[in-house]
Amino acid sequence: MLQALNDHPSLILGVDSYLHRRHGDIEQYKAVIILVDGTRLHLNEVWVRGQLRKYAYYHLGPTGQILHGWDNAPHHPEIPTYPHHCHCGDGIEPSDVRSLADALERLETFISK
Repeated sequence: MLQALNDHPSLILGVDSYLHRRHGDIEQYKAVIILVDGTRLHLNEVWVRGQLRKYAYYHLGPTGQILHGWDNAPHHPEIPTYPHHCHCGDGIEPSDVRSLADALERLETFISK
């Protein structure tokens, strides 16, 4: 996770909070990242035996509104990329985001426009 953050220095101003927990083969990473435009990225990853199993990356505006939210929670089976999906605008869309690196690449594109 930290490497993905280091790969995008022009996007990230800082880390507001960071938590890493480990219990046996399960690791969880949670963080709030401050982005250059004043928005924030809330991230939550669960790794099992070194493989990313669950993720949620939520890009929030200054007042806390969701601008983009990518996750793999299994609650939108109608989406062709199920369980991977994006909470974008007022709806749910298919998503090819599968990692923090993918989400950061999308954010660089959105923020640079």
